[in-house]
Amino acid sequence: MPFALEKLVRNAQAGDKEAFIALMESHKLSMSRAALAILHNEEDAADAIAETVMEAFAQLHTLRQPKYFKTWMTRALICNCYDILRQRQRYVPLDQAPEPAGGEPNDQALDIRESLAALAENDRLVLTLHYLDGLKVKEIAKVLGVKEGAVKSRLMRGRNRLQKIYLEREGNPCEAK
Repeated sequence: MPFALEKLVRNAQAGDKEAFIALMESHKLSMSRAALAILHNEEDAADAIAETVMEAFAQLHTLRQPKYFKTWMTRALICNCYDILRQRQRYVPLDQAPEPAGGEPNDQALDIRESLAALAENDRLVLTLHYLDGLKVKEIAKVLGVKEGAVKSRLMRGRNRLQKIYLEREGNPCEAK
């Protein structure tokens, strides 16, 4: 974690509300990605993020090492997402997920999003945390409460499955083997 973010965490822990707001703003995109990877619904993702922000504000003083803020917050977010899934017991099709920022997505981006949505939740979550949110294997293991080897296996399996699904959607089933 860059020094500036660690300083924001320390300031927020000391009660600086502006630092807390800046901290949440800097992690907004990664929280949205992780929540959408699990929930597939913008409203549910917003609920999970809101709950996580409230919990982070109330419990930030319990975080011992500011450099682990993102891991700590992501773990709380994932727990909140699973709580929402348990409460509502429903899934939303990908076509209701929000479009990426920057206007109309290109066809390849849509194909990749659709292929990603076709993956099992564990594979999709690990790929999202690693490639979109930039978490390292060790951080993902900590967030999910699994061993690093399990994360590496999920990443490899997820990449292979994503490639296979993507190639099949592109009409190249012989290359997907």
